[in-house]
Amino acid sequence: MALVFLALIFAIGGCATHSGGNGEPSAAADFQQQVANEARIQDVNEQLLSLAAESGIGGGVYRVGPEDQIQVDIFGVPELSREYRVDGSGRIMMPLVGAVAVSGLTLDEVEAVVAEKYGESYLRSPQVSARVTEFRSQQFTVVGAVSNPRVYSVSRQTTLIEALAMAGGVTENAGDTIYLTDRVRDPESGELQVRTLLVPVDDLMRHAGENNVVLGESALVNVPRGGFVYVEGAVNRPGAFAQRGNITVLKALAEAGGPKFEANRSSMRILRRSAGSGDWEHLEVNYSEIRDNPELDIPLKNGDVVVVETDGFKAGWAGFWRTVPGLALLGFRPL
Repeated sequence: MALVFLALIFAIGGCATHSGGNGEPSAAADFQQQVANEARIQDVNEQLLSLAAESGIGGGVYRVGPEDQIQVDIFGVPELSREYRVDGSGRIMMPLVGAVAVSGLTLDEVEAVVAEKYGESYLRSPQVSARVTEFRSQQFTVVGAVSNPRVYSVSRQTTLIEALAMAGGVTENAGDTIYLTDRVRDPESGELQVRTLLVPVDDLMRHAGENNVVLGESALVNVPRGGFVYVEGAVNRPGAFAQRGNITVLKALAEAGGPKFEANRSSMRILRRSAGSGDWEHLEVNYSEIRDNPELDIPLKNGDVVVVETDGFKAGWAGFWRTVPGLALLGFRPL
């Protein structure tokens, strides 16, 4: 009789546990997850502000760009001294010498180029001075998952970190890669060329010197929103989790509160859409093995689903122990 009753308890407990494993995460767990995410984003943005302050570029290295207006004075030759608007190709049109490429040059370099042009055929050792009378070229745009996406105008060169700091830092749903597209001058040919960079956020934080580039002309900084991975089954907080950085199975399970007691740790699955056919692929995962050997941990892709199956025996055992206190309250006494 007692054995039959215990078997019944196991069955009831197992059913109850299975239902609970697929339930919605509690409000407290959601709140804890939100607090953790906000703390992480705050840490990233504090690093951005700190690095921006350390890496700020002084105004003395301003480089002329399209739509700037510059005053060029040639000592003793007032008819050649005037204001010039830099055109979209980065040139100014000057009397006698025609088009002079000035985009990307410092004011000292502009003076040297103009002096060389007039010194070749028209003037002997001309003394040239140049200054910017209207800043128009130093604009950049920040879009995507930042606090203040818009066009920014500055009067000096700006680094990538400074641009992100000016945009108020990244938001909670920011992805792990920053895209930069701008125009920079080729050091050999002197021609403006389109540059496209992909900078991982973690690399920018850890190796700012290598990745904190100076923005070129018409810079567009894009911080795409991150994707999601999903964890379901016998975990403490099943749900969707933002894909940030190099998220792996172990990290995703940690964000989901870890496997429950009744989880089958030796047999989990990753469901992944095939890039070609769109069919679901099934990848087997041994949690105990990758936990003991982290080098075997599996990186997750956007849209991956980690399924944690329930071990029937452990579910029954857990259900039994959850049921025993209730039986005692009802006055049950085993025969």
